[in-house]
Amino acid sequence: MLSRFHRNNGRFAVILSLIFAGGVLPRPASGQERRPNNPFAKQFGGGDPQEFFKKFFGAETDEDRAAVEKMKVSTREERRIGQSAVDAYLAGMKRRAKVTDRGKDVEYLRKLVTTLRPMMKNAGRYRSIRVFLVESDEPDARSFPGGTLIFFRGMLDLAENEAALAGVVGHELSHLDHQHQLYDAKRMKLAQRTFTGGNGFSPEAFFRDGMMLAKSFSRPFRPEEESEADADGVRWVYKVGYDPREMAKLFLRMAERSREARGAPAFFRTHPYHADRYATAMDLYNELQKKTPKKELYVGRENLRERIPKSEKTF
Repeated sequence: MLSRFHRNNGRFAVILSLIFAGGVLPRPASGQERRPNNPFAKQFGGGDPQEFFKKFFGAETDEDRAAVEKMKVSTREERRIGQSAVDAYLAGMKRRAKVTDRGKDVEYLRKLVTTLRPMMKNAGRYRSIRVFLVESDEPDARSFPGGTLIFFRGMLDLAENEAALAGVVGHELSHLDHQHQLYDAKRMKLAQRTFTGGNGFSPEAFFRDGMMLAKSFSRPFRPEEESEADADGVRWVYKVGYDPREMAKLFLRMAERSREARGAPAFFRTHPYHADRYATAMDLYNELQKKTPKKELYVGRENLRERIPKSEKTF
């Protein structure tokens, strides 16, 4: 007969495997904006699967999230995690596009990082921040644990000016600052402690932490973290003299480009809808203007065109 620990461990392993299982929602054809049928309607009673998990496990609470956040990831661990993630990502990307960490564009991006990095509360954790550029027309940017930022050529083109691009840089630095990318690593550390009895097995602690993890793993994507990074991007560029409205306008251009399908459940989205991001950014800009009014804010179309940052020259 299995011990109570192994029986319970098996039950939660099944629960977590069910949580992780699932398909990928089909993307709408390019140029279309439609409300797709919800493929989970029968399984989840016609609603958002996140609501199903809330009913089954209960909603993730601030206490649940705090338990995950309390797990410590050392700087060395973060660098190791980040390096593995970057190596894997770039290996796949290099099969489809050229990737470089040199040249005028990369140096320009590095200078924008230098301008915005002092806004970070945890800047000291990152002795250096590496920058890569992917020669792809996709308007994308990514950050990785340990201090690596990857920008796509399409983002530089879609930005149209330095203020908007600075907002993107600030957004990605904010992810590092808040250690958003380490949340999964912290969850796995807590899971390891819970299911192996790392601190001595306690049935009460096992069930408490197990249910908390089930609720946490039921939300693999966290749009609120993207919203937090957007807000930092707006605040930081405003503080250094850029016009955050240009970042907001970039969201509209991204919305027009992607023609998002608004019917997809929030459970399956990593970012809020771009139109919503625009409205939120504009609201925050108006708040900033009320608190600390600034008559002149910099846009920098020529700066982006010439790849000369505002810190070196204003046009």
